[in-house]
Amino acid sequence: MRRLFSSAYRRARRAEGRGEYREAAALYAEADAPEEAANALLFAAARAEELDARLDAYRDALRWLPEDHPRVEEVEAQIGLAILDEAQRRGAHGADEKRRLEDAAARLERVGKPSEAATAYEILGRHEDMARCLQAAGDVERLEALLEETTEEARRERRLRRLIGDYEMAMAVGARIEARTALRDAIELAPEDRSVADLLRRLEGRFPPSRRLELRVDGRAVSFVGEDAVEVGRDADLVVRGASVSRRHTRLGREGDDLIVTDLDSRNGTLLRGVPVAGEVRVQGGTEIGLGDDVTLKVEPAGEGLRVTVVDGLDRDLVALVGRGELRLEGLAAALSFPGGHATITPDRGAAAELGRQKVAAPVVLLEGDQLTIDGVRVEVP
Repeated sequence: MRRLFSSAYRRARRAEGRGEYREAAALYAEADAPEEAANALLFAAARAEELDARLDAYRDALRWLPEDHPRVEEVEAQIGLAILDEAQRRGAHGADEKRRLEDAAARLERVGKPSEAATAYEILGRHEDMARCLQAAGDVERLEALLEETTEEARRERRLRRLIGDYEMAMAVGARIEARTALRDAIELAPEDRSVADLLRRLEGRFPPSRRLELRVDGRAVSFVGEDAVEVGRDADLVVRGASVSRRHTRLGREGDDLIVTDLDSRNGTLLRGVPVAGEVRVQGGTEIGLGDDVTLKVEPAGEGLRVTVVDGLDRDLVALVGRGELRLEGLAAALSFPGGHATITPDRGAAAELGRQKVAAPVVLLEGDQLTIDGVRVEVP
């Protein structure tokens, strides 16, 4: 009875009445009322719109329930059913989504929901596990249908359709490495299918060069180079045009707080404050350098890398960000990086991002021709 009159318990009841279930759960816990804390979290889960928020609430509720509590199995089942529902609506294409669905299938089987577990295994393409669950559920009709489908040709056609579906969904959400893997698997399964080979050829032709990317951000040209240093010239990592610019004119890098400027035996020289650079020169902080006498670059530290801006010349206002870590452009709620050499843009948490017309939150591996909008800023890969 003592807890009923505690301040924390009374505040928890009021918070629950206002629909602030997370706050109520914390106050119930403070009042040493773990079962009420779990109940509040279950209410929070039931009202959560996003799957991750719902799962977090269910898992937090489990932490407050004793292992032998009769509601534990109910909560475990709700976790599995929530994941299954998401997979039925959106599919399970990425490695993380598949692992989560595998966990849900095992969880549903464990808490005595074999029919639902069978559905999860069906999405995963695990027919033996599906058959076991259907047998446990006594679902003779679905079991017979499954057995009919498991002839070699039926399995092949079903897997091919699933791989093409995986490819299409992965392309839509920006998971292009998974899309390419799905097509390669489809070609291995059906090497005579020219349409699949053509899809793969066109996809691979759209990947930008490794660790290089040109973007237009609200119409502004921005280059990204995922290296420790960048070569600048008419035919280099960072292309800058000008009559006095050599094909490979200068190299710009960073070591600690030092900017490293190296002339690459250019025809008209690399100028630092008007003085020609001989070989390699180290500079503290930002500086301006000249490529001959008609192009000026502003070079400055940016995070762990460099920011290079063309101050004058034919490519005036061109910006390049250089570095092996995350590269960020002011005004863009996203980071650009090159995992595995692939240009990848990751929207900031909470940013409204769309790839074409598809809302995205996970990292997007960029392809030539992509168009994105991130918090109203238009991003294009030419």
